[in-house]
Amino acid sequence: MKQANISPNSVSTNKCKSTLTADTNQFKAQFLADMELAGMVAKSRKAYLDSVEQLLRYYWCSPAELTEQQVSQYLLERHRCNLAKGTFKVMKFALRFFFIETLGRDWLLFKKK
Repeated sequence: MKQANISPNSVSTNKCKSTLTADTNQFKAQFLADMELAGMVAKSRKAYLDSVEQLLRYYWCSPAELTEQQVSQYLLERHRCNLAKGTFKVMKFALRFFFIETLGRDWLLFKKK
C-alpha cells in the first residue's frame, strides 16, 4: 500500500496548542482496553490503533486537543488521497470508536453516513 504524503499545513484549520504529552499514553491504554472489552480481535485492535496513531502524528498533539473540524478535515484529506475503500473505512471506524468510546466525544461527524 502506497502511503500518501499529506501534511497538516495543507489543511485549513487551527493547529493543536501543544505537542504530544504523557496523557496520550493514558488514552492509548484506555483505547486498547475499550477495544478488548468490545470483543475486538488482536488484528483489528492493531489496525484501529495504527489509524489513530496516524492521526496523532499528522497533528502532533494530544487527542484531547483535537477538534471535530480537524478530524473531519483529516478524513477528507485522506479520502482525497485515493486510499482503498476498505482502508478508508477501517480508518473512519477506528477514529469513530476512539472518539466516541474512549474520549466520549459524540460528534455529528460520526453520525453521518
